[in-house]
Amino acid sequence: MSLEPAMAAMVTALSHRGPDADGQLRQRNCLLGHTRLQIIDPVGGVQPMEEPTDRLAITFNGEIYNHRDIARELRSEGVSLRTTSDTEALLLAYRQWGEDCLQKLNGQFAFAIWDQAEQSLFAARDRMGEKPLFYALAANGQLIIASEIKAIVASGLIQPEVDPDAIAAYLHLNYVPADRTIYSNVHVLPAAHQLRWRDGQLTVSRYWDFELSTVSMDEQEAVQEVQRLIAQAVERQMVADTEVGAFLSGGLDSSTIVGLMTPHSERRIKTFAVGFGDLINELPYARDVAQTYQTEHHELQMSIDVAEMLQVMAQVYDQPFGDSSNIPTYLISQFARRHCKVVLSGDGGDELFGGYSWYRHLMLRQGVGDSLGQQVLYKAMAELSMSGNKRTWRARATAVKANRKGLDLWQDHLQRLGAGTGIDPLLNRPGSSGLSWAANHRPVDDVRGIDRAVDFDLRCYLPGDIFTKVDRAAMAHGLETRAPLMDVDLVQFVLRLPRSLRFQTTQSLKPLLRQSCQHLWPSSIVGRDKQGFGAPIRSWLQQPAVSQQFAAVCSSTSALSTYLPGLQSQRESLSRHPQLCWNLLCLGLWLERIASAATIKKVAA
Repeated sequence: MSLEPAMAAMVTALSHRGPDADGQLRQRNCLLGHTRLQIIDPVGGVQPMEEPTDRLAITFNGEIYNHRDIARELRSEGVSLRTTSDTEALLLAYRQWGEDCLQKLNGQFAFAIWDQAEQSLFAARDRMGEKPLFYALAANGQLIIASEIKAIVASGLIQPEVDPDAIAAYLHLNYVPADRTIYSNVHVLPAAHQLRWRDGQLTVSRYWDFELSTVSMDEQEAVQEVQRLIAQAVERQMVADTEVGAFLSGGLDSSTIVGLMTPHSERRIKTFAVGFGDLINELPYARDVAQTYQTEHHELQMSIDVAEMLQVMAQVYDQPFGDSSNIPTYLISQFARRHCKVVLSGDGGDELFGGYSWYRHLMLRQGVGDSLGQQVLYKAMAELSMSGNKRTWRARATAVKANRKGLDLWQDHLQRLGAGTGIDPLLNRPGSSGLSWAANHRPVDDVRGIDRAVDFDLRCYLPGDIFTKVDRAAMAHGLETRAPLMDVDLVQFVLRLPRSLRFQTTQSLKPLLRQSCQHLWPSSIVGRDKQGFGAPIRSWLQQPAVSQQFAAVCSSTSALSTYLPGLQSQRESLSRHPQLCWNLLCLGLWLERIASAATIKKVAA
């Protein structure tokens, strides 16, 4: 059976990720393909790439930021390099050190290397899950791997089967968890994992892990080291043979990145900010940062055709995806790509430095007791206080209530995330809460306190939501995003610091980042907390075109009703849960799109 047509279809399906060039390489029992976005060594970095003996060949997505250091080390051991590309440095590093080369890599990557002599394939994904990698087994035992699920489906070598458990997890979280896909027969290689295929046997194993709160350190020493590591990360990630710009929201993370980029560029940095009408408008803050650093600032005020964009998102993401900020992320990426191929972003800063509002509740839980008297007192204070303090006292009462229930901070965290209640009746699965997916993400007992929530956010939310959102939205336009705050040296250092340095109940969120980097920020943003691209889901759902879409996907004859037996009986109560409605709409549109291509396992009522 010829596999060339299957490979050609896969390459075409990924042409948006690499619009500059594409190629295929045929070897005995292996066919490699690649679509290229030319960033480093446009001439020498052509892929798929073979090493001089033709034993090894690679297809690689991403960037190895320390490839020059790796090249120097290889030369010191007598290895000759023909190019300046990070692809060759990675390929020869594997030839020289085998799978141990992964410990030397600083970058975002997903790659596969075929060993012609051993007739084996080795693949790996970066530590934090910035770059995606999926795989599946065909009926005849063939291994299929790709950067996006659409390429695996395009091969025609599998019949994708929708996984009921994955859809239940999606409805709870707003995204498919990072350790699975929406299909039972298409798999994700998790972050910091490697894969080996030989003689029809597949093994997957973890090659790296982070540590939480394992070292003690003086606050001033920690601040100085964070300053050094962030500056080093930004300098590393500006390496490219094309211009590097930056997303600039005017938040703490992106402002830090832009402030540190300026000394390393001979030209004015191009920065990009977009206002989205009825969304939160951060343009004034971004403008302040741009003026401070004299960037070449590009901003755009944009209205959104929500109904049209929902259809586009169903195609871009390959899976149901309920984080509504994917729409503005897609549009700002489209805007930036008109000016450059690479942008730095502040992604990962909230997970690393504790920037999400949901951490406030968990910090409160660690600062209050669990007595009924406390709970009653805080409730009374909420009733008696002026409006400005009501929220504070109510939050304390809620924290005491959670302590009285004895909720594990990880369990409490999960209950407060995502779409909330109203999901189980839709599933109509007797004896099941639809939470079977959650057990895979429970932290080990050695992880304590608020770190139990951080552990989940780093392992599931960051790769499953944030990096999925950004990678697909940006690469849909052939735009590479880089996240300096996910530099491995910085990540390892910060996460090992005591919780007391990363979270301080008496201060604003991100205390360590504020102490380390506020000298880089204009005064207008020093006191800011996270805003982000939070979309007005409730008002979007009320738009006539979107309302019509929702009615269509929830009809009794829809694919969504086929999957969710309890949908019709719950229709009237759905309006109380706008995020759940949004998740259902995204799921329904996605199911309609793939209905002819995938097998949908109907769950018995």
